[in-house]
Amino acid sequence: MKITLAGSPGSGKSTLRDMLAEHYGLDIKGTGDFMRKLSTKHGYSDITEFISEYVSEHPEMDKQVDEEQRIYGEENDDFVLDAHLGFHFVPDSIRICLKCDTAESARRILEDKKRTTEDAKTFSESIESSMKRRRVMRKNYQNLYKVDIDDTKNFDFVIDTTSLSYEEVFEKVISFIDHRISIDKV
Repeated sequence: MKITLAGSPGSGKSTLRDMLAEHYGLDIKGTGDFMRKLSTKHGYSDITEFISEYVSEHPEMDKQVDEEQRIYGEENDDFVLDAHLGFHFVPDSIRICLKCDTAESARRILEDKKRTTEDAKTFSESIESSMKRRRVMRKNYQNLYKVDIDDTKNFDFVIDTTSLSYEEVFEKVISFIDHRISIDKV
């Protein structure tokens, strides 16, 4: 089973990725993890700055990450991929998009102590950073691949996580996946 997760920063992709991997016994791949490593390597402490300042001027960074996920999707079968363009590069996956209100996303990011590559210190900085990152990523992907990451037609299932707990999101997503699997077997 191939599952790709996309969505806004702070929507819960990484948490859902981990829960799905454990539930279905899948490997985990996350391009955000790779991008965070690249940002540190290039001297950026903030991933939004890295994406907007460096990656926007060096599209080979996006292309390197994107090619890696395309190859991974072709060569592997049982995984969950947390990637904004996973739906595009692994078209035979179950494509899920998580949406979240900007203010809630910003709150989650600000409160997440595991995030070490984001410099926002206040709620308003976190909102501004989340909106900027999404805007820049969307523009970059439209320029590189003519793909709109905000077009819900790219996904099999779209869920708004704003007012849901991680457990509620997980239950709704596995319900969809299990239903999809049962249909595909017929």
